Amino acid sequence: MGPRHATWQIRILGAKPVRLRTAFFHSHPLATDRQTAASGGRVVWYRLLIVGTALACGSAARAAAPDADMLRVSTSAELQRGDSGSAGFQEADPTSHDGAVAGELPKGTTVLQIGDSFAESLGAPLGRHLKRLGIRSVLASKTPSYIPTWASSSELTQLLAKHRPDLVLVTLGGNEFDIPEPNDRVQAVERLVAQLGSRPCVWITPPRWKKDTGVLAVIRAHASPCRYLDTDELVPNLPRGRDKIHPSEPGRESWAQAVLGWLKRERDPLGALPWALKPAK
Repeated sequence: MGPRHATWQIRILGAKPVRLRTAFFHSHPLATDRQTAASGGRVVWYRLLIVGTALACGSAARAAAPDADMLRVSTSAELQRGDSGSAGFQEADPTSHDGAVAGELPKGTTVLQIGDSFAESLGAPLGRHLKRLGIRSVLASKTPSYIPTWASSSELTQLLAKHRPDLVLVTLGGNEFDIPEPNDRVQAVERLVAQLGSRPCVWITPPRWKKDTGVLAVIRAHASPCRYLDTDELVPNLPRGRDKIHPSEPGRESWAQAVLGWLKRERDPLGALPWALKPAK
């Protein structure tokens, strides 16, 4: 099988989206893209990509062809406006950390959220809440994507260097519930977490949408020092959308509010870092 193409979309605030295309050799039907048809037993997925003129190196971006795989990176300023598109890079103005009281969150800090389509489902509303609290949010999601994808690629390293986040939220595993050998993900989980260094981090599991053969247990056992947050325990019976997989709009908002409440409860206001978290119980 020849390579398929992934589209990586980057938005710089104040500029139009810029799209780069790379080849890749694997796809998965779980995506936020719409299902167009089933032909000969093969499900076909598409995404209509509309691109305006790009302000990059003085050249204009061309409208991209339909692709199923796109890295979206959005900042809290875009999420506050309700933008759902692409990528945003804007350095936060340096501000003193605020939040020495339990329940408060540190203003002027940056939270990076990464993952698959479930990360996008959670990250858009959560980013808007963080923005209102004076916290910069950067959401980077690729649909579809997998734990090894993020563990082995350079994109995570680049995001960390670019945005220097104070907290990293990981939402991955939703495309891997049915893998026959979940232990094959051990090294990938550990490698991904190692890239985060000493930054506080939370691995937020996607809500189960099918039987889990054990990948969540692998994540729980090997995501340390990241905290592990089980979405199904945090928000039981999360409302789903039409695809019966991703949360509905009200479900996404409930999920975001629950995660925000968890962060307020679990952040250690006396920790050495602005986003230091309490030890897992």
